[in-house]
Amino acid sequence: MTGKTRIVVEISDANAKKLQRLRTEQSARKGAIVDEALTLLFLPPIERPEAVLVQQIKRLEKKLDRLDAGAAFQADLLVEFIYAWLQQRPGPNPLRSPTDDARAGAELEALMKRVADRSNPFIWS
Repeated sequence: MTGKTRIVVEISDANAKKLQRLRTEQSARKGAIVDEALTLLFLPPIERPEAVLVQQIKRLEKKLDRLDAGAAFQADLLVEFIYAWLQQRPGPNPLRSPTDDARAGAELEALMKRVADRSNPFIWS
């Protein structure tokens, strides 16, 4: 014995058509389709397949948000780095003094330490 009970139920014509369409599409017995539907109906909400998918989607969305924040942070740091690097580049600028170059170099070094501190705490100790 397979542990299955035979029952007779009445369903609407619309649901009967849907059941017939599913039976044809999935090449399954009507009883198996109804049994699976009832199994899903009586599962606790957290264990239903759509709930599991929703949980996975939420987890992925959180990871994407962290990646987006990290990418934006790194882009900002890259702009700061390029700006500081351009400030300390030698070149014919009559308004720049050696003091400006030393200050720009110190700012660039501080920026590099700040970037490394934020992205990997094991680099600078």
